[in-house]
Amino acid sequence: MADIKGVSPTAPIVTNEKGGKQSQTAYGFHLIDADAILSLAEVLQYGASRYERDNWRRIPAEEHFNHMMIHYYAWAKGDTTDDHLGHFFCRAMMLYATGKAEEKEKQNELNTLEKII
Repeated sequence: MADIKGVSPTAPIVTNEKGGKQSQTAYGFHLIDADAILSLAEVLQYGASRYERDNWRRIPAEEHFNHMMIHYYAWAKGDTTDDHLGHFFCRAMMLYATGKAEEKEKQNELNTLEKII
């Protein structure tokens, strides 16, 4: 099971202006733009129906980066044939997730090699 940063019984306690105490958090979900998240979810739903659910997880991070940049430059050039910013944001999320998975996979391979050597 993965540890979530700042979510544990040992997290520091903070007190708000009314004297309410709670665990300090490393996350600011209240700061996320609702329209951006809705756009992300819309693009993900479109991709799931067009390709299949979680198909993007089988695509390397480098390819997500390339497609992300294609959408950026299409938007920057004024192309309005697609929601390029929505697709850019979605590909950025995919790049992050697959990039982290690839880092973890490489680290696991190194750990395995160290055990063999």
